[in-house]
Amino acid sequence: MRIYLSICVLFSTISLFGQSDSKKISLWATYYYIPTLMHDEDGIDLLDKKEKKTGFKLDSCDWCNAAIEGTVFIKKENRTYVFNYAGRSKKMQYDCRQCFKYKNYEDYLNSGKVLWELSSGFGKGCKNYNLVPFITIAVDTAIVPIGSVIYIPKAKGVKFIDADGRLVEHEGYFFAGDVGSKIKGNHIDVFLGSSTENPFAFVKSNQDETFEAYLVTDKNLIVKYVNLHK
Repeated sequence: MRIYLSICVLFSTISLFGQSDSKKISLWATYYYIPTLMHDEDGIDLLDKKEKKTGFKLDSCDWCNAAIEGTVFIKKENRTYVFNYAGRSKKMQYDCRQCFKYKNYEDYLNSGKVLWELSSGFGKGCKNYNLVPFITIAVDTAIVPIGSVIYIPKAKGVKFIDADGRLVEHEGYFFAGDVGSKIKGNHIDVFLGSSTENPFAFVKSNQDETFEAYLVTDKNLIVKYVNLHK
């Protein structure tokens, strides 16, 4: 995830989805994904919430990659395990600036303290919501509350390969089910599962490249996407 400070711009009330109180919002977007990495016996330990060793280790740069993304698939002894962000230690475990790839990484004080827990599927976001590829977004909860649904017109009809390997068309709806230390203001972070291929043209990773979105008020749609994340 990336860090930028920006202010959400709320526009006038409009009619959408048959609702008179839907809000039009100006947003910009980045994306995040789950890296698939190999256990490394000579690497850095993944520590649990009690700061005990989990039995899994990653090469230093892989460890940083996992810490920055917040969820990781780790391959060990012909099995793949899912680890999810579980909080931060009070002490630094590793300074990711020591890895050349992240030598200019500004959020090293947070990434170097990440703790982990075993998870399932694609991991968990806020309030124990399951992360759903191409649907879940990380948000600033001051702008988009957790559990909200937003509609992005530029996403509707976009074709992508889903988690089951099927070619599908996006309905344009996203669910606010995650947060990130770098997600501030009108910035959202779109979850792509284990894919690094971003299918959305509106995701520019540039705070000056904003697009229109709408906070959905249709209760049936909200229930649908809440249930999808349970």
